[in-house]
Amino acid sequence: MKAGEGKRRAALYARYSTDKQSEMSVEDQFRVSERIAIREGFEVVARFEDRAITGGTSARPGYQAMLEGARRRQFDAIVAEDLKRLWREQAEQWRCIKELLDLDMCVITASGIDSRQPNFEIIASVIGAAAELDRKEASYRTRRGLESLAVAGKSAGGKAYGYLSARDSGTGRVEINEAEAAVVRRIFEMYASGLSPRSIAARLNAEGVPSPGASWSRKSTGRNSKRRSKWVASAIHGDVRRGSGILNNERYIGRMTWGRSRWKRGAADSSKRVNLLVEDRSQWVTHEEPRLRIIPDNLWNRVRQRQTIMAAGAMRIRAARTGRPATSLLSGLLVCASCGSRFIAVDQSFYGCASLKQGGLAACTNTARVRRSTLEQRILAEIEAEILSDEALERVKTGLQSFFGRAKLSQQELSTSPRLAKLDEEVEELRALVKRGRLSSVAAQAALEAIERERAELVFHASRDERRVYEEAM
Repeated sequence: MKAGEGKRRAALYARYSTDKQSEMSVEDQFRVSERIAIREGFEVVARFEDRAITGGTSARPGYQAMLEGARRRQFDAIVAEDLKRLWREQAEQWRCIKELLDLDMCVITASGIDSRQPNFEIIASVIGAAAELDRKEASYRTRRGLESLAVAGKSAGGKAYGYLSARDSGTGRVEINEAEAAVVRRIFEMYASGLSPRSIAARLNAEGVPSPGASWSRKSTGRNSKRRSKWVASAIHGDVRRGSGILNNERYIGRMTWGRSRWKRGAADSSKRVNLLVEDRSQWVTHEEPRLRIIPDNLWNRVRQRQTIMAAGAMRIRAARTGRPATSLLSGLLVCASCGSRFIAVDQSFYGCASLKQGGLAACTNTARVRRSTLEQRILAEIEAEILSDEALERVKTGLQSFFGRAKLSQQELSTSPRLAKLDEEVEELRALVKRGRLSSVAAQAALEAIERERAELVFHASRDERRVYEEAM
């Protein structure tokens, strides 16, 4: 808002990371931020908040609502307690900052950051790099603390079917849940006697036996959340190498193992994680806890023997096949109308509901099956007709001509980009600050890495613009 058009408007933003932090944290941040906004001559017109959500992801409802308000010019400044409340991931930090600056909107924090001040980019780079490093170090410290508990023979957290957690047991230790332990014994007995994991899951579902996830507090409310309350075969057979699944959990014979796998957060979005197997067994922590044994050795060994026999049989079947194994073209792309699960290739000829296949009729009653060859041929025919039509081929030809013409121009524009020149200036300023002793080499290195990432992003966006020209031409 220009001078003379009225009092400038500000939006406040507050966030805390986990549900273990105080709910009052948001109110405390708003109080501090409002004081700064008033001091700077702003009228507070909006407040946005995110509770128990990490700043390493942009998938925050309050944060996204704030950005939408900024795009609609509902305020002129964003005030927060600290940049870390807004961002703890540099790629999103700089994407958002550049958008806000293009909107002529300033960012002010109670810790003294102000986008209207010179050298804002350098300071923000250093703080952003420090915030991201702090997040990684916090993850390391957490894992180190859990390892210390495991080495001491104490509970390092995590849920396992058949047990009460140390927090819920009342004794401060992990204890056996006798009702669930009886189900675990039944599963082992049924498998050892020859039943498949699918048959076991179907039987448990038919009897209404609660599954491991039935009592868990899940955040997901998507279409697939329904079937998660039922038994599925994968929860029983799991993965032998990872020690996952009911049949492979060594805790049932009183052997506690920590560190077999680890969670890795996404670099661009820390709310997304993947579970990786730790191949180096020297990093595992194992100790015996006889009081937590549920399965006797003879039953455990019977299950191991059958698993070995089944694995050998599967290998013989794979070896006897000629050519490449059949692949399913549409698995995961089709959705069950009854339970929202995916339609998968249930055999070599048909697609069917994954929940029905893995958990029986108690998991899903949709018995519809679609012939694979018929469906795939119809969909491929539609795609072929669309892609290979005369009109489509002409669009490709025109698009390619436009693309290669603009690509050359785009590269020329990139080489003379004002922002690239500005980044070069920031590098020189950082070097000067280090030389004068006003900035440590560690902080400078973090800022230089941030600048290099932005430089790479500029090149990426230039390539993306080229692709957009091509798509528009098509």
